[in-house]
Amino acid sequence: MSKLIATQLTLNGWVAVLIGSFIVFEPVNMLSGYGLQPNLSPALMSELRSPGGLLFACGLVIAHSALAADNYERGLKLSTMVYGGYGITRLLSIVVDGEPAVDIMLAAAIEIALLLLSGLALLKLNRNPDAAYAN
Repeated sequence: MSKLIATQLTLNGWVAVLIGSFIVFEPVNMLSGYGLQPNLSPALMSELRSPGGLLFACGLVIAHSALAADNYERGLKLSTMVYGGYGITRLLSIVVDGEPAVDIMLAAAIEIALLLLSGLALLKLNRNPDAAYAN
């Protein structure tokens, strides 16, 4: 199970790093990809980049947690918070604001999938802590 957890944490971490870096360094391209107007004020651009930086940093911590079994639980907890926060908020937005672009719906599905996988791994790890060290 440890290799599976390490693989999952590596995937979760690098997905967050990739998306976070895209938000930080290419917010206009990101918005254009969703069909949104990229001509935004500097204040709004800052509001976009800031959570991108947090996502990037969380991704680094998640990916780093894959390097040692002692850190698996921490990485899985952070993964559930990051992907749960994004995925559940997107679902709430769909209910409140209506259906967004297909790309955003796909992002929500991926986030919910990573949330569920992380949550299941965390549950199994909490039931059997020695599983983190088994190959």
